[in-house]
Amino acid sequence: MLPLAIDTVLFQLGPFHIYAYGFMLSVGYGAGIILALREARRRDLSTDLVLDYLICVFIAGLLMARLIFVLSELPYFLAFPEELLNIGNGLSPLGAVLGFGLVTFWYIHRYGWDYRVLADVLAAPLALGLAITSIGTSCLGRVTSLPWGIPWDGQRYHPLGVYQGLGSYLAFALVWSLRWKARFPGQMWLVAVFFLGLTQFVTGFFAEEALVFNSRQLFGLLAMGLAVVLVKEKKITAADEEYMEHYKALGSSKAPWYRRIISWLWGLLLLVLIYYCRARSI
Repeated sequence: MLPLAIDTVLFQLGPFHIYAYGFMLSVGYGAGIILALREARRRDLSTDLVLDYLICVFIAGLLMARLIFVLSELPYFLAFPEELLNIGNGLSPLGAVLGFGLVTFWYIHRYGWDYRVLADVLAAPLALGLAITSIGTSCLGRVTSLPWGIPWDGQRYHPLGVYQGLGSYLAFALVWSLRWKARFPGQMWLVAVFFLGLTQFVTGFFAEEALVFNSRQLFGLLAMGLAVVLVKEKKITAADEEYMEHYKALGSSKAPWYRRIISWLWGLLLLVLIYYCRARSI
């Protein structure tokens, strides 16, 4: 396992400990829900059904992600059973995908949603939620001499939370800006998958001693490859063009481009500051 140097407890309320990862995960998911409901309303989806779906996805994804991670690190958790409920020490991306996929398949089948439209609704919220959640991680990467490394036990370590947060946040900004430029339903989702996969691949170089093809990088390569293949095989139909023209006619953001960029930069700066404020506690 990667070293856990940053305190996993964010603050304490009486006898209750509020863990940083769980708290940031909740904040990130809350922000994602707000964006998803806003986009669902614009695309004429029932916001009540979408909210129910998002709640079920969160519960299933979290439970499966934790279960798979615990099983993969079973000797550690058998030795330290008190760490079972501390989700700050790890979640499995594969488990999260499994939980997400099962719930999503059921809702699409039950309510007849267009999976491409649903994917576009979730693209930007997913990237933003991952960016915020990454700031709550307590895992550090390999040893480094870079000045922004996190000092611990006489050495500096790569701040994996910052790297993951930066990549995910840039993916969010890119996808959110494509809302009125997408050429076919599902394009926003594929762009998000590609750049989130790229984030995983790049951070993999700093996460473990093995520099190529560790689990993080393999997951990122798989995501990028899948996105590229689907885009290349996509045939844009007349129905796709008609839908996108209708969607674009709903209007774009009225804020000037420089105000949008400033707001994105402020959000990015806030995430980095929160991470390094947490790191000061070690």
